[in-house]
Formats: sequence, C-alpha cells, structure tokens
Amino acid sequence: MENENLHEENLFKESNAKFNQKKTGKWINNRGDEVKNVFGFNNSAELVNGRAAMVGFLMLILTELVFQGRPVTSSIFGIN
Repeated sequence: MENENLHEENLFKESNAKFNQKKTGKWINNRGDEVKNVFGFNNSAELVNGRAAMVGFLMLILTELVFQGRPVTSSIFGIN
C-alpha cells in the first residue's frame, strides 16, 4: 500500500515538473517544438494563419452577440 502511494506521488511530481517546464509566450507547433520564425513565408505560416483566423472568428461571434445580430456597419458606423 505504501509503495503504491509513493509511486503515485512520484508520478504526480513528474507530471508537475513537465508542466512547469513548458514556457509560455512562445509559438509551439503541433509536434510540441518551438517555432523560431513566426511571420513571413516559412513552414509555420499555416499554423499562424489558422490561429489568427480562430481569433477573428471569435471576435465576429462576440460582435454578433454584443450588437444582437444587427450588421456591424449600421451598428457602429451608421452606414446602411
């Protein structure tokens, strides 16, 4: 019983150590590697475009909710 508890504790400590090793504020590709060149024509361009599109769609949904489905051009700018 005691041996099992020690094993579980060690697993918990190892998973926490791995979690704490991850650095925030960096671009990570789908394999878990850090992306050095984020912008421009490179291998990670599709990854960056996809993440930008996700943010854009989220903003569109939030705008729809805030303006209750009215077109943004008429809601904000008064253009019909």
